[in-house]
Amino acid sequence: MPENDLEFYEAIKYQSNSHMRNILILLSVLLFVASCKTNSTIIKNGEDAYERKLYSNAAQLLESEFRAEKNPIKKQAKAMLLASSHEKNNEPIKAANWYKKASEESGNATAEAYFKLGQMLKMQELYDSAIAMFKMSNKTGGGFNTRKEIKSSRDAINWQSDFTRTKVYNLENINSTYSDFSPAILSGKLLFTSSRPAAEGDAINGWTGEKFGDLFIAGKTSSGTFANPIPFSKETNTVAYEGTATFSADGKNMFFTRCQAAEKANQYCHIFFSTFDGISWSEPQRLELFPDSFNVGQPTISKSGKLLVVSSDYNGFGGKDIFYFTKNDTGWSKPANASGTINTTSDEMFPWLDDKDNLYFASNGFSGMGGLDIFKAQRTKNGWALAENLKAPINSGADDFGYIIEKYRPLNDKDTILKSGYFASSRKGGKGSDDIYRFEELWLNEYEVKGKVLAKKFESPENPESKVLGFEPLRLAKCILKTTQGDSISQFVTDTSGTFFFSLQPNTSYVIYASKNDYFSNTANVSTIGKKSRDTILISQYVEIELEKIFTSKEIVIPNIYYDYDKATLRPESKIILDSLFAFFKINNAINIEIGSHTDSRGSDEYNLKLSQARAQSVVDYLIEKGIDKSRLEAKGYGETRPVNGCINGVNCTEEEHQKNRRTTFRVTATNFSLESIEPTQIKVDPKPEDEEE
Repeated sequence: MPENDLEFYEAIKYQSNSHMRNILILLSVLLFVASCKTNSTIIKNGEDAYERKLYSNAAQLLESEFRAEKNPIKKQAKAMLLASSHEKNNEPIKAANWYKKASEESGNATAEAYFKLGQMLKMQELYDSAIAMFKMSNKTGGGFNTRKEIKSSRDAINWQSDFTRTKVYNLENINSTYSDFSPAILSGKLLFTSSRPAAEGDAINGWTGEKFGDLFIAGKTSSGTFANPIPFSKETNTVAYEGTATFSADGKNMFFTRCQAAEKANQYCHIFFSTFDGISWSEPQRLELFPDSFNVGQPTISKSGKLLVVSSDYNGFGGKDIFYFTKNDTGWSKPANASGTINTTSDEMFPWLDDKDNLYFASNGFSGMGGLDIFKAQRTKNGWALAENLKAPINSGADDFGYIIEKYRPLNDKDTILKSGYFASSRKGGKGSDDIYRFEELWLNEYEVKGKVLAKKFESPENPESKVLGFEPLRLAKCILKTTQGDSISQFVTDTSGTFFFSLQPNTSYVIYASKNDYFSNTANVSTIGKKSRDTILISQYVEIELEKIFTSKEIVIPNIYYDYDKATLRPESKIILDSLFAFFKINNAINIEIGSHTDSRGSDEYNLKLSQARAQSVVDYLIEKGIDKSRLEAKGYGETRPVNGCINGVNCTEEEHQKNRRTTFRVTATNFSLESIEPTQIKVDPKPEDEEE
């Protein structure tokens, strides 16, 4: 993160960007050198150099003093100061090494040394090692901050492994080996801050070997890539430091940061304003937003042009806070602090407003992944809601900041990019100390199906004719996810809640087979074909599968089975029903079935018995022809011997009463369920209380 954007960032404690830090050091040094002209101040030792923010000099002096020191308490103090010098120079590896040495010395700073070592490891994304150090700090006297860091480190590990549809790319053709940061969009072009050699002036930062930053802009080529960046405007770029620009919706008004470092200047950073007349930008004018003795920078202007948000070391919660101003008839209002939902006792910087005035900003005060993290806060009626971490891959263990959105929504249903934009980061793998990255939120979805296997709950459990009280979950029901072609994909065994779960693939249809001993198996269809969502990554479906308990004594009527008059020949419409019955028997392959046929009382008893046997056999023959093993089937003609009402021989009945007696049924005669020792796929256990020591 560019410390030169605001001189007041010299006080930042846990940032991981050398250019930002070193420019602030240089600004402090300029103040120091100016005072030397009259006071001839001499650096006495490493501590003196550290207090004057000459951290590179301090590191060299302190290392010699550490090796010469014999007193273990003083030795630890020097190691801590030496580690801090490397930390402020964005050298987390060297800082970690010296914090480790400090933890090994006897003294009063052991808990702090472990804590700081953990932070340096965290910035390198060595989270497991960082947690170990935070635990050591906790054992040696660490408090709430230590436990907070342990939690945030665990969160970071989870965030890195979570599914995300956001992809991040380094803009290699834009970035240089120098510091490049604070992207902004102007008329489709990318404007940013850089300390590359093309910046104005000849002044060189003695710590980084880089120039002071200027504004650069890059248009797009016919292939859609960015062209080589060029300096933005001679009116805005000077030998001073310029950076972090924002533009009004029409692109004609610009707000940006300028930090004066000349000997006679006030040495502070301020917001400057310039207008575009269609040809060139006007001479920038300073906005009088805060008293001269405070730094302000990194402006962002709302789409309406009536809300200006900045970062400043003006009186606030501590460190650098986010402030905002509203436009009125006379200019800009007095500064208003963005409140505790945004600001912390640490540093909040690089604010940016989207098209709905939601606020994005960088902070090292909230729980994060290491250095500065990018957060989002929803706009509310009276300000902004509590900030939320954007997590990985937007955030990393390094400094991540300067987030902007270029594209808010897909162009059409075929556009696979939901949202895109840019941000800056000092993460590993970049070309310079800060690089600009592009992010794309792809239109990707994850799919799942959740459900329950249920069975009827009877008032009398062994009597299927008793009252149904409702449904209850079935434990140890086996659920198999299959393709529509019947290929098994995965299996799930339900627990006491009867629940199952499967992950699904896009644009695919499935069948879920549910079974349990002593129950009829059943299926449910589920599909992800055509299912997409822009608003959520996960698309979840819910199904319930009912299994009927098998009662061997219960005869089940097969409806709508018709035969030709006075014959056993099945009608075509009957075969449609039997095809469904075939599918049912196929998935219930552990049962033997009796197919029964019944007639009404008209006709002789002998004739009806013979006709019903022939009709039952017709059904059995059809099912065998379809593929059911004949050993599982038995045909049984009952004639008129089992009426369901009083329509027997000699009783005058209506046609409807006779129809009830003419029926085809099936009954389970035997079950051949295999005895399996199975356990639920997911066994719920009480969570282990989190050990305060861990």
